Amino acid sequence: MHVVVASNPAARFGRSGEVGARVAARVAELGHEVTHVAAADARGQLEQTRFAMIRGDALVAVGGDGMVHVALQVVGGTSKPLLVVPAGSGNDLAEALGIRSVEQAIDGLEAALAARPERIDLVRIEHPEGVALAAGIVSVGFDADVTVRSSRMRRVPSRVRYEAAIVATLLRLRHRSFRVRIDGGAERTWRTVIAAVANNRTLGGGIPLAASASMRDGLLTAVFADELRYPAFLRLLVRALRGTHQSDPRVTTIDCETVELASDEEVVVCADGEVVGRLPVRCSTMPGALRVLLPVPSGA
Repeated sequence: MHVVVASNPAARFGRSGEVGARVAARVAELGHEVTHVAAADARGQLEQTRFAMIRGDALVAVGGDGMVHVALQVVGGTSKPLLVVPAGSGNDLAEALGIRSVEQAIDGLEAALAARPERIDLVRIEHPEGVALAAGIVSVGFDADVTVRSSRMRRVPSRVRYEAAIVATLLRLRHRSFRVRIDGGAERTWRTVIAAVANNRTLGGGIPLAASASMRDGLLTAVFADELRYPAFLRLLVRALRGTHQSDPRVTTIDCETVELASDEEVVVCADGEVVGRLPVRCSTMPGALRVLLPVPSGA
């Protein structure tokens, strides 16, 4: 088997830089042909990984959700499987797959590469600049503002960066009006701070924004909050951090296949913790579109 290992040497402020080399060495020890691609910027990573996968049979993404997002653009919707080594500051997809550490992933490489891939759903995001695939949560409004601000906080430790971005965004809380059409139905307008389309339960390193979402049900989970005054929003945010906000009557949760989002304002769209474009977007489910390889923990 020809395995392509794609790693982000800048993940976790460079502290995960050696993990990609360790993974590539382990793959070679197991008797596989290996190509190691390492680039700190997303564009370079995407181009190099896409080229390497012309000959590759499987892709190992070493890094956080940003690295996984790059990998999805290469193998999503294809027959080539993906294995995730969670070496980033945010590892929401890996956590959802039960991969909780670098050591677990490396120890399980032999079993994973020999295993039959499992399938999970993806989100297809059509936006004015093109198409992107995502595994996690497509966010606009508050969630996207936090993501953008978090990516700029280079001097804040990665373990608290997302939380720091939440605080900073709260100080500049901004409601936006969104035009929403679900499964081709009637258009509805929401003026809100929270608007998201989820495939996975969590974002931002474990925040359960869509606790009822599943990556294996062939559906998306749309989450919209009503317009709230500042104190009420703070209370709802506390519930969101605990994953109990979906039971609040001011929060609408809808399982669906497609969600169209538009706004008269210029709104950034984020997915898997990465900026993918701007509104308007059409999000649609891609059932079973990603084949994933899962490591077996030592002794299992």
